[in-house]
Amino acid sequence: MVGLPARGKTFISQKVCRYLQWLGIETQVFNVGNYRRKIAGAHQTHEFFDPNNTTANEVRMQAAMEALEDLLKWLSGPKRDQSRRPSTFCGESNSRVAIYDATNSTVERRLIIRDRCAQAGVSVMFIESICTTSDLIMANIREVKLSSPDYLNCEPEKAAADFMARIKHYEDAYETLGKDASENDASYVQLIDVGTQSIINMIQGYLQTRVVFYLMNLHITPRSILMCRVGI
Repeated sequence: MVGLPARGKTFISQKVCRYLQWLGIETQVFNVGNYRRKIAGAHQTHEFFDPNNTTANEVRMQAAMEALEDLLKWLSGPKRDQSRRPSTFCGESNSRVAIYDATNSTVERRLIIRDRCAQAGVSVMFIESICTTSDLIMANIREVKLSSPDYLNCEPEKAAADFMARIKHYEDAYETLGKDASENDASYVQLIDVGTQSIINMIQGYLQTRVVFYLMNLHITPRSILMCRVGI
């Protein structure tokens, strides 16, 4: 995953995970935020996410690398009993997918991920969620982020202000996918403003294609579903 905070990365991660599991593919999400909370504690103010905070940056890098190593260890671990696996629609019966749920907001961080995965023989596909609509961002903050462990027992208005300051720290260093020429050969899909626009680059193989198809048809905004029962 790639994207600023409050852009729906965790929601998308969970949705893709469930979809791939439905296809019969072993899939697991590794959330770097959980690792960060385990190492540094949950109640960190926005200063902890300031790119100029050297000490905090070391802790965040430690959390990111621990999550990545656990991810690679899981990918290389023993597969589920093949005789008991459900059928799969995409011909990837021996596949295993790990979803790395983090901001991964700089070219440098993504290069580290690509290099480490290449060493382990693991292919990488990035999913970037971009949202520029302030109302959607604030709605996500109030509906999801304020109930997270980071803001447990914190006043809503105070928590919202702190989280907006956290986003600003990320914005100061954020680099979108494709901004640097080094990522021209990277496999990625960009979801812009909750699916208003999608950009794909170097998508390879049937499994990546299925994920992209799912993402392009994923509804992540509230909507009405009408059901009608016809009388006899």
